[in-house]
Amino acid sequence: MTDRGDYTSITKIVSVKLPVGLIDALDELIQKGYFQNRSDAIREAIRKLLTSYRELNAQKISGGLMVGLR
Repeated sequence: MTDRGDYTSITKIVSVKLPVGLIDALDELIQKGYFQNRSDAIREAIRKLLTSYRELNAQKISGGLMVGLR
């Protein structure tokens, strides 16, 4: 499971339209016991997405710093 970091504060409701295929895939993960409900699955997916972009951004910054030092 992804480190929750600072993403566990007060919650707000966000309405999202998703293709039926994505909903069916989420429901399958829930049926298999990976998540308790759709909200849990979607929260985890967003956490992983944000973590990926943070890591990508950190790599770009450190890569730029390395180039600048040469």
